Amino acid sequence: MRAGKLRNKATIYSPSTSTNDWGEVDQSYTEVGTYACSITTVPRREYEESDAVVSKTEYDLRFRYYSELASLPRNAYIVVKGITLEINAIANIMLRDREIQMICEERS
Repeated sequence: MRAGKLRNKATIYSPSTSTNDWGEVDQSYTEVGTYACSITTVPRREYEESDAVVSKTEYDLRFRYYSELASLPRNAYIVVKGITLEINAIANIMLRDREIQMICEERS
C-alpha cells in the first residue's frame, strides 16, 4: 500500500456497555481511534421501494494493518468527512497482516 493513497482520516467507534445505578445496561460507543485510509465508492445495487428506485452505494476503505481494526465487532461504525458508515465486512488482504479492507454502507 502506498502512503500517498491514505489521504482520508477515519474515526472508528466501537460499542461498549456499562451498568447504571439501577443495574440497567447502558450501551454507548467509545472511540477506538482515528486512522488514515483510502476511500473508493462502488455503486452496488438498486431496488424498488414504494414505486421508487433506491440505489445503494458501498464504500471500500483500505487501512494499514492494525490488530484492533481486524477484530472490530459487527456493530461498530466509522465516521469519515461527516459521513457515518456501517461496516458490512472486514478482510485482512491475502492474510499478510499488511492491509485491511472494509466494505461499508452509509448509515441513515
